[in-house]
Amino acid sequence: MKRELLVQIALKMGIYKKMMKLDNRIQMHRQNKAFASYGLETLRLADKAASDSNCELFLTFGTLLGAYRNKNFIPYDCDLDTGMLTTDYSEQFLLNMKKLGLKHIRRYYVKETGRICEDKFDYNGVHIDVYYYYLDNQGMLCCDLCLPHESKDWRSANNSDGFPSITRRCPNTAFIRQPFLGINCFMPQQTEAWLKSLYGENFMTPDPKWSMNDHKKRAQITGERLYRIEY
Repeated sequence: MKRELLVQIALKMGIYKKMMKLDNRIQMHRQNKAFASYGLETLRLADKAASDSNCELFLTFGTLLGAYRNKNFIPYDCDLDTGMLTTDYSEQFLLNMKKLGLKHIRRYYVKETGRICEDKFDYNGVHIDVYYYYLDNQGMLCCDLCLPHESKDWRSANNSDGFPSITRRCPNTAFIRQPFLGINCFMPQQTEAWLKSLYGENFMTPDPKWSMNDHKKRAQITGERLYRIEY
């Protein structure tokens, strides 16, 4: 209740976004410490949960970029980005994640159709995102990312018009296991083309100023609104 009251006060004072930035910095510091201790273990457990469910969990976004470019995790990236085809998804995957100690903490979905866009899990303070990819009518593999609401705090947005989303499109490809930090992880067979579609031709050159705004520039903002479930 105290946090909700602070949010309402911050919104009225016009400082909600600044408050969220400060909160995000605090959370990032905590997650960095956790990631250093449990990041690799989290990835190993998630891969096992997917394999035991006959699913392919592949690296994507920053985790894939680090694996390909840095041969390691990106130093300033403190969560794990993975993907799964919607046709691969099963409830057994969620059960196996839970059995291995990965707590299901959040889901984003399209209310009108029930399509699941993203699941977020936590293991000892490390967050791992699973984005669900589908084929569009042009044969591209797509996933939808949730953006902050234009003006509302997340609870108000979730109870009303939902959140805006962007769609990321990547080449349709098979996924093959490749070695990464002692784990054979699934990665796109066309990894270079995949990363170019996400980060541009110069993806091999680190950009310390990169932000979510770069995602927006390369993505299509869709008309679909996403909603959120907290577990």
